[in-house]
Amino acid sequence: MTTYVFRVWLQPHPPLGFEPDEEVWRDIEIDGSHTLAAFHEAIFDAFDRWESHAYEFITRDENGIALRSYVHPMLYEGGTSWRPMDDEEIDRFIQQAVPDDATEATKERFRDLQSNPPPEGDAAETTVDELDPEELGALSYTFDMGDNWEHYIELQEAREGSLDGDQTVVDEQGAAPSQYPDLDEQ
Repeated sequence: MTTYVFRVWLQPHPPLGFEPDEEVWRDIEIDGSHTLAAFHEAIFDAFDRWESHAYEFITRDENGIALRSYVHPMLYEGGTSWRPMDDEEIDRFIQQAVPDDATEATKERFRDLQSNPPPEGDAAETTVDELDPEELGALSYTFDMGDNWEHYIELQEAREGSLDGDQTVVDEQGAAPSQYPDLDEQ
């Protein structure tokens, strides 16, 4: 069994008035046998959220390319991780969003994953260990598909042994914003 510590950064969200002066993150310790749904609950609690919404995790390689989506159990349909893109859409995306110094192999990998998306995963059925965190580039996590609170997740530590108890916050920086900021006061 393996225990992991992940750093979960909350990304700035200017439309909701969240533009912090310092990075806002939480380090969450979680057992590899816990599901992504349990990881979601830990993030939900760590950022002082109170109303549940849909969420999605996306695994990414070392170049940031999306590899697979793991969705809230109520969204899970067993389809593809995302809508396939046609060649014209892929070319446009590569031209506009992929760094110029990206290798041709990276662009081809992106092209393949976008034209032939992998099957989506069910967050309630997928454990943290199944993601192979020590080999994974990173994770992204989106909470509340309407407001789209974006998070970037990176492995900080992995150690042998089982976590005694539930997942927990072991370190943090910055104040979490309100889940529903009052836009009139900004």
